[in-house]
Amino acid sequence: MSQLQTSVPTAAFKNYGSLIHAWRNEVKHSLETVSRDTGISSERLSFLERGEGQPTWGELELLARQFSVSVRDLLPLENDLDRGMKFLRGRSARRFDQERAGRLQYTYWERVMTPVLPNIKPVELLLHLHRREEVVLNRGHFFHQYTQVLDGGPVAYLWEWEGKVWEEVFEKGDSWLIPGFVPHGFYSPDAKNPGRILAITFAQHLTGDARQELALLGGRNLSRIVSDEQDYYPKSSEEACP
Repeated sequence: MSQLQTSVPTAAFKNYGSLIHAWRNEVKHSLETVSRDTGISSERLSFLERGEGQPTWGELELLARQFSVSVRDLLPLENDLDRGMKFLRGRSARRFDQERAGRLQYTYWERVMTPVLPNIKPVELLLHLHRREEVVLNRGHFFHQYTQVLDGGPVAYLWEWEGKVWEEVFEKGDSWLIPGFVPHGFYSPDAKNPGRILAITFAQHLTGDARQELALLGGRNLSRIVSDEQDYYPKSSEEACP
């Protein structure tokens, strides 16, 4: 197991150390107890808690099991802000193409994002398809989406609702909201003027810990959160009879 050793604490390392120390305190374990259970030496644990080095992923997994937490609970918040802001120059934006059914459907450009605000994900899209029948709808995504026509167009928007595919056509400057999990897609009816749109996905209320907790409950139990009309205990055959 590789171990990064340094004698100069850094802010990032100190944040790791603070979390390890805090969770060790929560479970009331001594360094010796943690060392015995995890195989990480007491010297190494003290070194990490002082913020003088970065734990390996393997060490984080061992400590998470020791403290009965998720590895995520031992990961510090990554703050990548510059003077309290986050910038992305156009020349630095990543670009990537997406093909569906063997056709180039969209070109994406990433727009500025930060882990400080993890629930906002903007991208810009160039639409390559020009006929409705060529569009492959996605399955819908967890986040809601704000969408706006930036340039070109018109832009045709397709979405599935109650078993039917609907269509609306938008011009430059128009905008609309797409709730989470609604299947949708876009195309440019005018091949000479392909549309560019801005798509900003943003979180529902169920994010982070709430989303993880729902995953633990499992899909078959989620409907009971919304409406549970059954009794807590199944009725016996005698109680079920009129």
